[in-house]
Amino acid sequence: MKHISYTDTVIDTEGRLADLVLEYAKVLARTDSADTISIPYRSESGAVEQMTMLVGPASQLTSWGEDDGDSLGAVADEAADELQRLIRERTPAFVEPDRGEPEAGIDDFDDVGGPAD
Repeated sequence: MKHISYTDTVIDTEGRLADLVLEYAKVLARTDSADTISIPYRSESGAVEQMTMLVGPASQLTSWGEDDGDSLGAVADEAADELQRLIRERTPAFVEPDRGEPEAGIDDFDDVGGPAD
């Protein structure tokens, strides 16, 4: 587990999530934007709970500690996947892949004949 300090709260979460939260905050600062994210954490009672936080250029986040390998399970995997997706999307060089059929256009050469006679 690693610790994340957010406002006046310290939460314990998986190391990869702590690292991704800081990485996403950095990306948001570069794009001068903010977003809300939810991550799982281990409460003082030992239960896995969710925290939603506003992250942006003004966020004062810190992270410390070593990741001891304590897993928060599938909910942490989902949160990590979502943070990675958000980081990719907000990174200025990101281009959304085209998932549809190509439109008719210049690449349609069916009507082009052979060499001129």
